[in-house]
Amino acid sequence: MLLAVWASWSAASLLLLAKPPASADAIRRQLQAFASTTAPRGQAVAFQLRAAGCDCDPGAPASTPPGLRSVDLRQRPAPASLPYALVVFDAGDRLVYAGPTQIEGCGKAIAAATLIPRLLAAGNASPLILPTHCACR
Repeated sequence: MLLAVWASWSAASLLLLAKPPASADAIRRQLQAFASTTAPRGQAVAFQLRAAGCDCDPGAPASTPPGLRSVDLRQRPAPASLPYALVVFDAGDRLVYAGPTQIEGCGKAIAAATLIPRLLAAGNASPLILPTHCACR
């Protein structure tokens, strides 16, 4: 019996992990369809979202590094296709980061804003996309 429960839990977890994250182009299209504003060319921008189905208080805006324009879109829930609390584009309109504002790990969570300057400086590196079940944090 215990083996059957463990096998079903493992299968469900693997199916959840098997779904690949959205591509940078898909995230850009979904964000443009949701937001009335777009990223201005020549300036890095951070979009703050509220994921649908999350009972999160929008509260104060997440911290963004200096030099980034911050666009707060948390007044209404984002579509399920945008499970990210923070989406950042560089000055060339390249997706740099999509994920939670607080990145959980072993020990203390770190603010995504601390990683953004390094991701922006990385040039043509692949974007960091971290889908979450509830992207409030």
